[in-house]
Amino acid sequence: MEVELILSTVLAFATVCYTIINLMMWLESRATRKQKITPQVIVYLKTTEDHLTLCVHIKNIGEGCARNVQVRVLKDYNQFGKEQYPLSNLMFFKNGASIFPPQYELKFYIDSVKNIDYESNNSYIELEVLYQDIDNKHYREVYQLPFNQIVGTNYSNPPETYMGQIPYYLKEISKLIKNLPKE
Repeated sequence: MEVELILSTVLAFATVCYTIINLMMWLESRATRKQKITPQVIVYLKTTEDHLTLCVHIKNIGEGCARNVQVRVLKDYNQFGKEQYPLSNLMFFKNGASIFPPQYELKFYIDSVKNIDYESNNSYIELEVLYQDIDNKHYREVYQLPFNQIVGTNYSNPPETYMGQIPYYLKEISKLIKNLPKE
């Protein structure tokens, strides 16, 4: 009788442990599935490879597709200092996008780096991003992108990416060709 009680207790304990482990695995797999369908649309400033032009990048860094993406310009900026070209007039900012797949990125040119006022605390762009995931869960994020945070960032010369190195070395080759003696 005593052996049967011990075996029953051990079996009951093992069953409880097994049930707890299965519950934890179920919760983890549920979180993983949710991560696979969750989009995350971010907005950031970056200069072009040649560091002459400032751009606004909008990118889905999440693993899920973002649907019905709307980007509202809360504080506008005139592209390249021209009043007839505010950011808010670009078609993407007016109409949005119905689908924004994972790792999809849009880039909008803002201005020449030398024309931007980095000293002013009022020199920034503010954007509101609204989007949904495939389960129709709504997301809303506001990004305030001050221009003075991008100034003074280091870069290498030649650029570190091959896409940046191509124009760099083409310019260098062009300089060398111009300096060749003409016969």
